[in-house]
Amino acid sequence: MAASEKIINIPQLVDYLNSSDVEGFKKVAGKLEIPVEDWGKYAFFSETKYTRNCVARNDAYELILLCWEPGQITPVHCHNDQECWVHCIQGSFEEQRYVAGDEGGKLKKDHQLHLMSERTSYMNDGMGYHSLANSSNGRAMTLHLYAGPINRARIYNQELTKFEWVEMEYYSMQGKLLAPTNA
Repeated sequence: MAASEKIINIPQLVDYLNSSDVEGFKKVAGKLEIPVEDWGKYAFFSETKYTRNCVARNDAYELILLCWEPGQITPVHCHNDQECWVHCIQGSFEEQRYVAGDEGGKLKKDHQLHLMSERTSYMNDGMGYHSLANSSNGRAMTLHLYAGPINRARIYNQELTKFEWVEMEYYSMQGKLLAPTNA
């Protein structure tokens, strides 16, 4: 693929990722011109929580479409030492970043970012922790690319003011709804 060539459909995106390394992953957001409606096959929503819909995965990367109802938010979390790019496909989001605080495991807000359609955010554990919230009045979608799949992550428990390990789950895999375990 030429440096300036655009990615216009999902199979082309998966082919690009399958033949790329982390340097290629860094460039992918600038190449995306996939119409919103093309994500419909992978877009499963839930009234109770945002959904994690796996589009593609191998040993080098994990590509997940997160689908959000209005007001849904992730807990504060790490990325288990993986790099993460979040591309806003539809809607708008508030990303809140945190660093370790001084007192008893509490976190300190470090940075806030407003993410709109066709914009991309980057995160890694060296930058701290983050949470995302759908700030749109309607449904929204974000595409998450991890340089290395994440099977589990540390989620911040606000009541206990500490992180706990959680096994990551998909709501769907390659366009097929999975039996919900926590839906």
